[in-house]
Amino acid sequence: MTTTLRIDDDLKKECEMIFDDLGLTMSAAMTLFLKQVVKTRGIPFELKAHVPNRETRKTLDAIIDRKEKLTGPFNSTRDLMKDLMRV
Repeated sequence: MTTTLRIDDDLKKECEMIFDDLGLTMSAAMTLFLKQVVKTRGIPFELKAHVPNRETRKTLDAIIDRKEKLTGPFNSTRDLMKDLMRV
């Protein structure tokens, strides 16, 4: 069975160089990946969400801590942003 993937040219070239160093073709590498998906019943590597930097985390925590103090409804996005910036 033939499957077509759309891959950025630069990404494809870089992967092909790495696979070549490993003695693999793109097809063989994809087959290995798909077999691991079946074997593990999921993505065979850890997926991580973006971790906010310290300043963003501090702001988010402050907003969460004052959730009972939020006012609203707001008449505009500007009013909402002014309320959020009171943190």
